[in-house]
Amino acid sequence: MKIVMGKFSREPFHALSKKEVSLLLKIVPDEWAKHVSSVVLSSKIFKKTKLVKPVEYTTTTQQLSIYSRGLVRDNIARQLLHELALINAQAKETQFDETCDLHAVIKPYMDKFLKVRF
Repeated sequence: MKIVMGKFSREPFHALSKKEVSLLLKIVPDEWAKHVSSVVLSSKIFKKTKLVKPVEYTTTTQQLSIYSRGLVRDNIARQLLHELALINAQAKETQFDETCDLHAVIKPYMDKFLKVRF
């Protein structure tokens, strides 16, 4: 999988590094990431975009875009895991409901990620 980092010349920096994104993609089940062909750490600042959330997936290109400049590392990691879980659920045509809490699904992967410090 290709991970691309957008170029920029000043702060704020990305919340996640390429290494951290790669780690997140390795610790989740393979089926979660198989529908993602590339990840882009965008040089755009999330607050200046009109996006609803800082992690966006485009089905047609299978690209995951992360707008994390100036945001909190743990929050972006959690949102990335949420998005990967949702991509997998949509591919399987399943829905998350009260019996299957999305936070509970991603918790073991988030815990693994938080144990590793770069």
